[in-house]
Amino acid sequence: MAEKYGISESEYNLIKTQAARRAELRKEFLKQRTNPFKHASEAGYVFDPALQRFMSMKVTQFEFFQANRRTSLFGVCAIIIPMFSYGYLLWKDRTNREAKIRNGELRYRDRMFKLC
Repeated sequence: MAEKYGISESEYNLIKTQAARRAELRKEFLKQRTNPFKHASEAGYVFDPALQRFMSMKVTQFEFFQANRRTSLFGVCAIIIPMFSYGYLLWKDRTNREAKIRNGELRYRDRMFKLC
């Protein structure tokens, strides 16, 4: 039967096992979620330890951060270099335009920003 789906029999059995496990976990979650007496003290939420660990990790990640070569290189490449490159491009464009204006190569009517 699994051959008509293009997978082997063992892979098909694995997929069926995973689907059954997922259905069982879903059934258990819905059972706990809809029980009005089970989670009344927790404001109606089902406590998930994996989600709690993830939330705790996200809150405390800056307390455990240690700078190393990789993170420092990422900071330099992602923040410092683009910022200085953009600043240099702006400075270069403005000085070239100012030089053209002062030399008379750029007429007043051809300027992008003019007073009238």
